[in-house]
Amino acid sequence: MHQTKEYRRALIIAAAMAGAGLMGCVSGPGTEAPPPVHQWDANEDAAYQRYLMDEHLPRREFASLNAQEQQEYWDWRARNRGN
Repeated sequence: MHQTKEYRRALIIAAAMAGAGLMGCVSGPGTEAPPPVHQWDANEDAAYQRYLMDEHLPRREFASLNAQEQQEYWDWRARNRGN
């Protein structure tokens, strides 16, 4: 009987430790990594101007774009890093 209690206790502790370890791997709302910080400089401005030309978009300040439009730029930027 004593061995059964010890075995059960060991199983409970192991399960609790495994569960705690898995919690670090769970991702959900609020657990996403923060977006990378982009340094807006002359190089980034040149890339943005290239984006506007490539996509045949009118000239607009980046800050005036809505969130979706800004994301479209960053997606384009990721695809065109070396260009």
